Amino acid sequence: MSLKRLFGLGRKKSATHIKRITVYEAHDLCAKGAITLIDVRGPDEWAKTGRPVDSHGVTLQDPDFLIAALAAAGGDKDRPVAFSCLSGKRSLQAAEKALAAGHTDIFNVEGGLLAWADARLPLARDPS
Repeated sequence: MSLKRLFGLGRKKSATHIKRITVYEAHDLCAKGAITLIDVRGPDEWAKTGRPVDSHGVTLQDPDFLIAALAAAGGDKDRPVAFSCLSGKRSLQAAEKALAAGHTDIFNVEGGLLAWADARLPLARDPS
């Protein structure tokens, strides 16, 4: 994925769809600081499995989910944000909510934590 495409250069600032991203792409872009990665599972799940390294934990069921997701993105609705969960279902719901709330560069991490673990990508075992 080109940086031009990732940051939406040369296109309107309103998103019309959610882009899919692999766990490898999510890991690499997050490590470079090019996206904000948000794990939308709950605290019990994070405690059992950990979260992807450098991800933010923002529970989808939290009534302030959109406020917390925006805060994780530094208050910038144009910042690229990737959502992850266990398998991809809740993260898609989170991405749809963010899109409806005006976020412009939204990704859904395909396969979620199951794919992340299968790829042996790093997990934070005691996330804060």
